[in-house]
Amino acid sequence: MARLFLFAMLLAVFVAIVIILVSIWQRAALAGQRALRPMFGPNQEGQMAPTAFQKVAYAALIVLLFGVATGWLGGM
Repeated sequence: MARLFLFAMLLAVFVAIVIILVSIWQRAALAGQRALRPMFGPNQEGQMAPTAFQKVAYAALIVLLFGVATGWLGGM
């Protein structure tokens, strides 16, 4: 009888841990969706239009990656 009770307690703890992890995962996913939502709404395709800052950041990233890969900015 004690083994059955121990198994039931172990199963209850496992289910509780799974429920807690799923709720944390869902909260994190919703927070990410809220953070990535465009300020003035999506464009016609439903995606965010790139801003000037994003374009500059992508260009700087490409230059940085090219420099590191060729050794100009510290690849050696």
